[in-house]
Amino acid sequence: MLQEEIPHITVPYINDVPIKGPATAYLLEDGSPEVLTNNPGIKRFVFEHFNNLNCVVQWMQYCRGTFLGFKVLLCVTDFLVVGHRCTPEGQLPDKS
Repeated sequence: MLQEEIPHITVPYINDVPIKGPATAYLLEDGSPEVLTNNPGIKRFVFEHFNNLNCVVQWMQYCRGTFLGFKVLLCVTDFLVVGHRCTPEGQLPDKS
């Protein structure tokens, strides 16, 4: 289903579909995140992540795939996938 988005947006594993966020928060010289010029209320890295999320959801819809609502995590910076804790610093082993 998601072959077109591997590896730049997602690398699915069995029934887990992690969606990569941008590699950077696009911080400006003053340390604040860059915002969209057309809509200064939206940060660039958030917009890019939502575009990736939308792409995966559209493929799932097109292929009639499903998600379990209670298992869906959206826009988190720290989560567990197949025994690995994924963080902005990289993948770390799960301590538990």
